[in-house]
Amino acid sequence: MNALPGAWAQQIPAATGAAAMHDYDLKPGPLARTLDEIARISGRPIVFDGADLAGASAVNGKLDAEAAIRQALAGTKHELIVDGMGTLVVTRSTRVEIVAKRDQAETEFKADRSDTSTRSGTSLHLVPGSVTLITSKVLESQQATDLTEALRNVSGMSFNKTPQSTTTFGIRGFSASSDSNGITDNSATSRSVFAVERVEVLKGPQAILSGGDSLGGAVNVVVKKPQAETIRDLTLQYGSFDDKTVAGDLSGAISEDKRFTYRTVASVQDARRNEVGMNGKNAKSFMQALRWKDNATDFIISAEYNNDKVPLERYTLARRDGVILPTPQRLLANPSDGVDTRVRRFGYQLERKIGDNIVLISRVQDTHQDLDLRIPSPSGLLYAKGAAPDSPRPDIELYGERMMRTEDTLSGDHYLRFNVPTGELRHKLSVGFNHTNFDQTQTQYGSDALTIQLYPLTPPPEIPSVRDRTTGKSSGFVNGQRQRAIYVQDLISYEKWNLLLNLRRNRYATPEGTTTYYATPDNFLYHDPESTTYHTTPGVGLVYQLNDQTSLYGSFAQGFQPSTALACGGGGFVPPNLTTNREVGAKFDLLDSRFTLTTSAFSLQQSNRLQYDLINDCYNVRKAQRTEGVEVDAQGRLLPGLEAIFNYTYTKIKDTGDATTLFPGQPKHKANLWAVYKFQRADLKGLGVGVGVSANSSSLGSPYLPFMVPGGAQVDASLYYTSGRWNATLGVKNVLDRTLYGTTSAETFVPVLPGRVYALTVKRSFQ
Repeated sequence: MNALPGAWAQQIPAATGAAAMHDYDLKPGPLARTLDEIARISGRPIVFDGADLAGASAVNGKLDAEAAIRQALAGTKHELIVDGMGTLVVTRSTRVEIVAKRDQAETEFKADRSDTSTRSGTSLHLVPGSVTLITSKVLESQQATDLTEALRNVSGMSFNKTPQSTTTFGIRGFSASSDSNGITDNSATSRSVFAVERVEVLKGPQAILSGGDSLGGAVNVVVKKPQAETIRDLTLQYGSFDDKTVAGDLSGAISEDKRFTYRTVASVQDARRNEVGMNGKNAKSFMQALRWKDNATDFIISAEYNNDKVPLERYTLARRDGVILPTPQRLLANPSDGVDTRVRRFGYQLERKIGDNIVLISRVQDTHQDLDLRIPSPSGLLYAKGAAPDSPRPDIELYGERMMRTEDTLSGDHYLRFNVPTGELRHKLSVGFNHTNFDQTQTQYGSDALTIQLYPLTPPPEIPSVRDRTTGKSSGFVNGQRQRAIYVQDLISYEKWNLLLNLRRNRYATPEGTTTYYATPDNFLYHDPESTTYHTTPGVGLVYQLNDQTSLYGSFAQGFQPSTALACGGGGFVPPNLTTNREVGAKFDLLDSRFTLTTSAFSLQQSNRLQYDLINDCYNVRKAQRTEGVEVDAQGRLLPGLEAIFNYTYTKIKDTGDATTLFPGQPKHKANLWAVYKFQRADLKGLGVGVGVSANSSSLGSPYLPFMVPGGAQVDASLYYTSGRWNATLGVKNVLDRTLYGTTSAETFVPVLPGRVYALTVKRSFQ
C-alpha cells in the first residue's frame, strides 16, 4: 500500500476534522495527482494502491475530503472506503459498472483526449504538439455531407482537386497520411459522416505513428462505438437539387449486464442532379460494430461498407494572361460521368488491462477499395498561332481517360503501455510493433481528344460518356509496399513538466513484381527493382504546465518517404525524402475546461528532394521546400448556449535552394469560424441560430502559367429548433451567393465553389 505524501504511509493518525470544508477547483487528470492535491488541501492522508491510477474527474466546490474524493472517482473503477479509524482508503471497486458510454465527441464541440496522438491516452492539454479534434456534434450542426468538408474546420489544411482525381488534402504544405481508428487507411475519409465519432488532425510529420509517407501530418477518422445507452435516431435531410438523405443510428445493450453492446449506422443519399447538371451524388453506407467491455477488457469488432458516386463539379479555366474565364454554362462531361468508390473494411480494437499498471492495445484493419474514375480532362485553352494571350479559340479539347484502381491495405498496431513510477518521476511507457501491407493495381484506358465549343450560343450536343469513348488500355501498373516497425515511446511526468520521447525503427520494402505498363511504344514494360529501406525516426516534445489552464510546449519531429530512384555516383537508391518539424506553442484550457485554445508557430523543412540529372540519367538530392507559419485553433462552449469553433492559418512557403520556385494552391491567410447559439430565455426555448464565415486570401494558380486565384469569404447560416425528441435544422450555405474559387495548381482546372444551397434536416430520437 502507498500513501501520498510518502511520510504518511508510516503512521496514519485518526481522522480529525472529518467534516471540515475546503474549496476545490481541480481539473480532470491523473487520479494519483488529484488524490495528492485533495490530501494537501484537506490535511487528511489518503491511502491508495499504485502510483498512477486511472484518470480522475474534475473536483469543484466547497466540499469535505470524502465528498471531494467521491467526485474525483466518478466514472472510474475505484471507490472510497472509510475504515473504523476514519482512514480514507481508495481501492478498486468490486461492483460491475456500465462502462460503454457515449463519447464526449458525440455531445460537445470539444473533446479532451486522443489515443492516437501519443499512444499514451493522456489529455491533449499535455501533448507537445498541435492536435485538432472535429467532433460529430460539430459535423451535425454544420450539416456536413463529407469529411473533406469537415477538415476546413482545421488550421494548416490545404486541398487540391483536378478532374482526374478525388479531392486530396495536405497539412502545412506537405502530404498527409490518413488513418482509421489509429491505423493506416488510405481511404479513411471515404465513409459516411453519420458513422463518424470525431476526426483528429495531427499537425507536423507523424512517422512515429504512421511510418513512411506522412510528411506534413496525419488525419485520423474515429468511427462511432457501441454503447450501453440506448440510441434510436432517425435523420431525414432534403436539400437543393432534390438531394435526399436518410440515416439511422442504433445502439444499446445485448446482454443484461450491459457489457455486450452493439452499434448500427446506415445511410442512403441520392441527389437528382448537381449545380452543373450532372447526375447527382449517390451514396450508400452501412457500419456494424459489436463490443464487449468490462473492468479489464474493451474489445470491438466492426465491418463497414461504403459505395459512393460523385459527379464532376463546376470549374473554369484561365487564359495565358492570367484572367479567369466566366464559368461555362454548358456541361463539360456526360451527365453519367463521375467517380465511383466502393470501400469495405473489417477490423478489431482491443484494450486489455494486465494487472494494475500494464495495458495491452491491439488494432487491426483490412480495407479493400475499388475506384472507377470516368471524367473528361481538359487540355487547356487553345490558341491560334501568334494569337494574343487574351484571345484564345472558342473551343477546347477534352481527353476521356478512364482510370480503374484497386487497393488492398492490411494494417495493424500492437503495443504494451506501462504505468511505471521511478521515484519522483511517473512514466507512461509504450513499446510496440506496427505493420502495413499495401497493394495497388491501376489500369488506364485512353481515347482520342474531343473538341467542344466552350461558350455555345445554342444548346450544345451531349458529350459521349467516358465509358463509351475509351477503347484500349493505355497504361497500368501493379505495385506494393510492406512496412514493419518497432517503436518505443515514454511520457515522463515530473511535477509540472511532461517530457515525451519517441524512437521508431522502420523497415519499408517494395516487393519484387512491381510493374508499369505503357501501350506505346510497343507495349513497353518497366519493372522496378526490389528495394528495402531502413529508417530510424526520433522525436521529442516538452510540456510545461504554467498553471491548470495554460501549458507551454516545444517539439521536434520527422517524417520520411522512401524512394526507389537511382542515385548519381553509383550509390544505389537515393536516401528517403525527409521533413523536419520544429514547433513551439501554448495551450489554454479555459472556462472551467469547457473551451480550449491552441496557438503554435512552426518551421517545417524538407530535405533529400529529388533533382534529375538528364545527362547521367540519375538523381541528386537537395534541401528544398520550407514552410513556416502560425496556427490558431479554438473550440468549445463560450457561454451557456453558445458553442464555437475557430481556426486561423498564416503560411509562408519558399524553396531554400531555388528562389524561383513557385508554390500554387497555398493561400497565405485562411480563417474559419462557426458558432451556434441556443436561446436561453424561456419564451425562446428550443430555438437556436448558427453563423459561419470561411475566408482565405488569394493564391497562386499554376507554377507554369502564373495567375492568381482570388480570395474570398463564404457566409453560412442555420436555424435550429428542438422540441422533446425532435430536432430540426434549416441551413443555407453561401448565403450571399458569391462566386468563389477553390485552390488549384493548374490553369486547366479552376474549381468554382457551389452557389447558394439549402438543406433541411429533421432528426427524431425514439429512445
